[in-house]
Amino acid sequence: MQSKVSWFKRGIVTQDLRNVGWIGIIYQIALLFTVPLQIFMMHQAGHLPYNYDNGHYLFSILDGLQVLLMFSVPVILSIILFRYLQVKVPADFIHSLPIKRTTLFHHHALIGIFLLVVPVVITAIFIAIAHGTLGLEGYFSALDITKWAGLTIVMNVFVFALTTLIGAVTGISAVSIVLAYIFLVFPAGIMILLYHNLKYFIYGFAYDYYFDQNIEFLTPIAQMIEIGHRSMTAKAVLIYIALSVIFYLLGIFAYKKRQIEGATQAIAFRYLKPIFKYGVTFCFMLLSGMYFGETQQGEMGWILFGYIFGSVFGYIVAEMVLQKTWRIFRKMKGYLVYAVAVAVLGLLLSLDMTGYEKKLPDAAEIERAYFGYNAHWLKNEYPETPEYAMPVTEYSEVIQVNALNESNRYFFKDPENINSIMKLHQQLIEDGDQVTSRKSYQNIVVAYELKNGSKLVRQYEIPEAGYDEQLKPIYESQEYRYSNNELLKLKEEIQVDKISLNTNYLSYKKFNTVDPKQIEEIINALKSDMLQEPYEDIVTERETWGEIELLLENNQRLYVPWKKSYHQFDNWLKENNLLEQARVVPEDLMFVAVIKAENAEEALSRPGVSLETLFKNNEKPLIIEDPSQLEECLYEASWRWDKEYLIAIYYKNSKEPSYHGLENVPSFVAEHFK
Repeated sequence: MQSKVSWFKRGIVTQDLRNVGWIGIIYQIALLFTVPLQIFMMHQAGHLPYNYDNGHYLFSILDGLQVLLMFSVPVILSIILFRYLQVKVPADFIHSLPIKRTTLFHHHALIGIFLLVVPVVITAIFIAIAHGTLGLEGYFSALDITKWAGLTIVMNVFVFALTTLIGAVTGISAVSIVLAYIFLVFPAGIMILLYHNLKYFIYGFAYDYYFDQNIEFLTPIAQMIEIGHRSMTAKAVLIYIALSVIFYLLGIFAYKKRQIEGATQAIAFRYLKPIFKYGVTFCFMLLSGMYFGETQQGEMGWILFGYIFGSVFGYIVAEMVLQKTWRIFRKMKGYLVYAVAVAVLGLLLSLDMTGYEKKLPDAAEIERAYFGYNAHWLKNEYPETPEYAMPVTEYSEVIQVNALNESNRYFFKDPENINSIMKLHQQLIEDGDQVTSRKSYQNIVVAYELKNGSKLVRQYEIPEAGYDEQLKPIYESQEYRYSNNELLKLKEEIQVDKISLNTNYLSYKKFNTVDPKQIEEIINALKSDMLQEPYEDIVTERETWGEIELLLENNQRLYVPWKKSYHQFDNWLKENNLLEQARVVPEDLMFVAVIKAENAEEALSRPGVSLETLFKNNEKPLIIEDPSQLEECLYEASWRWDKEYLIAIYYKNSKEPSYHGLENVPSFVAEHFK
């Protein structure tokens, strides 16, 4: 009579619990101290966080520690359970037993999952008890507890399954740990590296736009760090469940195919070694290229040096890991093949075979255009409804409505403005990448939303001077003014309770008003100035008079730069006899010293050289004391020091002067230095 052999192996389970049961116990204690006990203590102290009502409230309780446990305990558990695979003698012994490999794998894996699931379930029960006894219905619901437990289990199993798969294809525990964490951040990491490097080869590549697509959330670590404030969708949860199943099945497949001799080898499968080697080489190359590109202002020579250095270094490291020796320099032939392949790829990218760099849509196809200094607002996720609100602070129940109308910011619908943006874009295409000037440049993003629902997005770094003709009609348009002046975007229903004027200069002047009539007149004057400001004053590098602070309802604040081109506001101050009280005037000064700044920028880069020493070492500075000339110097004072002339403003109530460049040279200064 044939005997029945049980699939369940009590001996394996008992041995596994002896080996790793302590991890489950420590994990259980850590979870109890992290969530239910913390809830009790914070409730007693009255410091429970405000409920954001996104279903993931419990993840905001000691969120950093929860994330640490979630991405460390499953890794440690998997590494210890399958440790025998990485050591030759235990691997020989275990696989000599009359037990199928699949049976061994299932027992070890299920024990690991058991030790990850049970502590979470027990912790959820304690949270439910605290929820009922402490009356915490206003903070989180029973459904929130279920979501917390379910998502924690899903992420635990996902990390465990991934680590187990990696352990099945590697032969060194340290390599398994490193690769596990690399793969947890790999999707986001490789996208960041690729986007950073593509901008060096594809003119107009909108890298900031792609960075702003939340690519950091392609890594589960980033998703769980933000989970208390940003909900995870059901689709994302299902993806993690599906990936866990896939990793588990691949782990079984790799375990069955793995040779015992793979123990102590970095990669246990021969056909995976080239993938590992060239993958490491490629990533090091991109990382090094990005480093030198960013630190050396995009100089192509340094970028190419970074690629060569990084790829050689990465190839050597990968070979050393695979060969377990530093004597690998005779095996560099593979690097030459890699170098040729990468060079060909780089050449193809630079040839623009797809026409990406020169693509410009027809005006008839455009629904609206976008023009801004970054791609952040291109997402246009800001609703127009008055209900759009947010808590004042994390621990506050006070709700404040967003004071600014953020919808459609930096978008242009006027056909004339769209045409102006297209003219600028066409000029940039014609000029090619030679327009880039890293010494003095500005970043712009141009995009078009087409009537068929698609988008065309480009990003350029252009010189601060040289495109005035194309930029002037854009900057002077009403759509641009409303996008770039927050005061113009202030909602009409928002009440302004107080206005404060704070000067930038060393005169230490300040003016405050809570008078509703004065507040209304100030706002009207400022809005009028903003709507009439010419292009030359919009792009000027003059120092502002200071800052205008508007205290809004619910303690919100709006800060407006007090630009020198706001002449109607200046006139209002004069008419109300407030100019001397609000900002620096010639009567506050002793004198202004002017010197010709020959090679000043180069001199200031030397050690021990400052603006003060430049003025002290100048034997013939121009001293100005005439009130009208002082006023002109104050008006033309710039925050940039790389101007033709430098000025030092000496105040009656300050021992130290302030130093500035001159934006436009007054006639009396030019006449003196002839």
